[in-house]
Amino acid sequence: MTRLLEHQSLGLLEAAGVPVAPFRVARTPDAADAVARTLQGPVMVKALVPAGGRQKAGAVTRVDSPAEAAAATAKLLGATIGHFPVQEVLVQKCLDIREEYFCALTFDSEVGGPVVLFSAAGGVDIEELVSHRPEALVTRAVEPAVELPGFVALEIAEAAGLKGQRLIDVAKVLTALYTVFRAHDAFLVEVNPLAVDAAGTVVVPSAVVTLDSQADFRHPEWARLVDPAGSNGWRPLTPLERRLGEIDATDPTSAIRFNEFTEGHIACMVTGGGSGLVVFDHLARLGETPATTFDITPGRVEEKMYLATKAILGRPGLRGLIAGGNISNFIPIDVKVRGVVRALRELGVNAHEFPVVFRYAGPGVETARALSAEVPGVDFCDEQVSLEAAVERIVRRAARRKP
Repeated sequence: MTRLLEHQSLGLLEAAGVPVAPFRVARTPDAADAVARTLQGPVMVKALVPAGGRQKAGAVTRVDSPAEAAAATAKLLGATIGHFPVQEVLVQKCLDIREEYFCALTFDSEVGGPVVLFSAAGGVDIEELVSHRPEALVTRAVEPAVELPGFVALEIAEAAGLKGQRLIDVAKVLTALYTVFRAHDAFLVEVNPLAVDAAGTVVVPSAVVTLDSQADFRHPEWARLVDPAGSNGWRPLTPLERRLGEIDATDPTSAIRFNEFTEGHIACMVTGGGSGLVVFDHLARLGETPATTFDITPGRVEEKMYLATKAILGRPGLRGLIAGGNISNFIPIDVKVRGVVRALRELGVNAHEFPVVFRYAGPGVETARALSAEVPGVDFCDEQVSLEAAVERIVRRAARRKP
């Protein structure tokens, strides 16, 4: 999932016809001063980072003058908020908010489709409100159609207690938000709060849009939206994570899921979420630390395994590699191993010196065993050896490389 920066989220909503509080992006204090003069009156200065909790972190400030906007911007630029460096800020006209609502669209795994969530009783404190008054949040599963029917949007707003023109205005916003959700393959579109200003206008001062990254092959326009530094959801991507993302992009028919732990020492290319957890838990019990997570779905598996192995083993500080998983039914074992072995041979790896343990089970395992023999010292395990036992082998061998 890729969380857009707030100005990008607001831009998508504005393009869909949602009333949005006027805003501009500033990358210097002087630019913030100029934007504040253009917007006139009090403004909000917000750090643009793909993370929540900005207000609690002091990264959202109300100021009354252009000079104060410049000073707030100078304070934020270069700061780190939620692990993300602040490189630009959002300067937005301050609203005179009289009412706050909450609305969001997301997927619900239980209903197997999109749901609309709306509350007329809460805004920024929606979590606390729902914990005490769960009935205040209207949750409506909707058909994954091209549009959200107007009558459905009206029913949702009416169920929350709205009437008259306010009912109509909110329903229009809900239908527009669904358009954004559908057109951009979003996993989440959230407006918190959806505000009503002193003039009675329903307007959006803040929004979050999270894109489903598995749909990026359908959206070349995302290249201009997504933060070039990248994000795994709670911190910027490391250079190795960005490199794995580039490798993954070479074939849209398969997907690599990868994370790096900068303090880890054992490279893990163990596919399957359950298998990975077993390996990580046992590494921890034995006093070792994983350096990576890795998973891959069917597609150009051999080529991706080759490129990924080369990239991962280029990371300094590794003491060994364990690759494999539980029983594989979807990808022949020899296809995976052929890619890894190709990389090991090209890198000139001698597994007597740099420990490598394979633990594979499934179709093609004997061919995979023969392929692994092409790299001196590889310890190949099949289903006769448990994942835990394979972990013990890599830990025992890697211990010899500790300083």
